[in-house]
Amino acid sequence: MKNKYIYIIALLLTILICLSIEIRHQTDLQHISILTAENAELKQDITWLQYTNDQRATTIELLTNALKDTQETSEAQPSKVPEAQKTNRSADRPRYALTEAERDLVERVVMAESGGESYKGQMLVCQCILNACEIDGICPAKVVKKYVYAKARPEPSDSVKRAVSAVFDKGEQVTDEKVIYFYAPGIVKSEFHESQTFCIEVGGHRFFKEKEG
Repeated sequence: MKNKYIYIIALLLTILICLSIEIRHQTDLQHISILTAENAELKQDITWLQYTNDQRATTIELLTNALKDTQETSEAQPSKVPEAQKTNRSADRPRYALTEAERDLVERVVMAESGGESYKGQMLVCQCILNACEIDGICPAKVVKKYVYAKARPEPSDSVKRAVSAVFDKGEQVTDEKVIYFYAPGIVKSEFHESQTFCIEVGGHRFFKEKEG
């Protein structure tokens, strides 16, 4: 009877050992399967990286060749002189040469008359002063006095300084009309201005040239 129990116990132990071995075997198989899948993914990643690297190398080579072709074409063609350099030296001269004192006066007058206007409106006031100088043959100080500009002399803004430079130095114009008069109808009424030839209205100012006849 005792031998029978020993036999049963031995059999159970054997079964347990076999089950343990089988479980470990299955676990190892799962691990192997996971590692195999990960290895396949890594191979795919490596293949994709190699493909991407080859594509980049090809692109770099194409760009390099294109750059070389462009440089060779550029060197083969005769250099062109920019149009701005072909112009006569007189183009570099200012439209109206202002002295330092005149520039300061004009800037301050334009600031007083149109400091709150747009850049375009400021340029038009500059045009009125410049046209009066050229038409009447007088300096800016006499224009300011003759055409009764504002007496205030505030510090000019950067916009006003650029407008004065654009008109007097570079000869830029908002209108080709020889405007010399302007007024703000929202502030005052002027039969005199309206009796002249109207040219343009910008912001709060109406601009006129002298009526012919």
